[in-house]
Amino acid sequence: MSFSIKTFYQGNSELIQLSDNEAHINIQIASKGALLNSWTWQQNQSLVEFIEGNDFQDNEGHFESNGFRSAKMCPFVCRLQEGKYIHLNETHTIEKFLLGKHAIHGLLYDATFQVIDSKVLEKSALVTLQHQYVGTDPGYPFHFQIEITWTLHINNKIEVKTEIKNRSENSIPMVDGWHPYFQLGKSIDECTLRFSCKGKMEYDADLLPTGNLLKETRFENGLLLKGIMLDDGFELASNANTCFLENEKYILSIQPTSSYPYLQIYTPPHRKSIAIENLSGAPNAFNNKIGLQILKPQETILLETQYQIAMK
Repeated sequence: MSFSIKTFYQGNSELIQLSDNEAHINIQIASKGALLNSWTWQQNQSLVEFIEGNDFQDNEGHFESNGFRSAKMCPFVCRLQEGKYIHLNETHTIEKFLLGKHAIHGLLYDATFQVIDSKVLEKSALVTLQHQYVGTDPGYPFHFQIEITWTLHINNKIEVKTEIKNRSENSIPMVDGWHPYFQLGKSIDECTLRFSCKGKMEYDADLLPTGNLLKETRFENGLLLKGIMLDDGFELASNANTCFLENEKYILSIQPTSSYPYLQIYTPPHRKSIAIENLSGAPNAFNNKIGLQILKPQETILLETQYQIAMK
């Protein structure tokens, strides 16, 4: 078989490597956060890395100081205003991590997941990881189960499915997303970003949505990123939700299902990579209700997106 799976450790973090040996493509999934930590393609004597990942050698990961590379954002995404929200007539305050005065990027970015399944098939390899959230943060005292399945397919395509089940006795608020940093070369200044959207979410000074949707057409035919700084959210066009990042050598396509109707784009100061984030709801959704899902007891939701890289 062309595909294989192997496991090794970096610090205390288990790394599961899915490989297409014939195409010389490897992806590595970290048990800490169940995240995509590496995506490499060996071409002749050159090994190309498409993900800016994390170093787990010291067992920390340093997500907060490293820009939450590849993080799973759940049960809220991006910013939650002052970490506060009301659910079932009770006010809750998140304690895990605040940037300034706002909670950011959920509660699971550094959670330990357990591998519950892995398979090697003729044209793919997959691994499923699971975490039981049991109300660890006082600001989110609810229970839910999350399972994440990463699949490496032929033709350098990655599929990731997230299944979330409410294990609480009452309903729970839920938003989900991913925070990968992609790189196609030395600098994103050489890259063009292309997607269609219904509009850009208007943010206030704290990067919280106002509820207004602004006209945005810059990306429809591709926008060269040189000199462009972004930390913006978009509502995707429902009939054309694929996002493309490309340079003169590679093209990356990001194709979410309708479960991720929002897109957040962030360009870090170092310009080596770009965060392209699929979101099921908007920042501060627990308060503004944009894309917020309320899961009934035992209700399950499934969220999916795909990444694929090809040479031009």
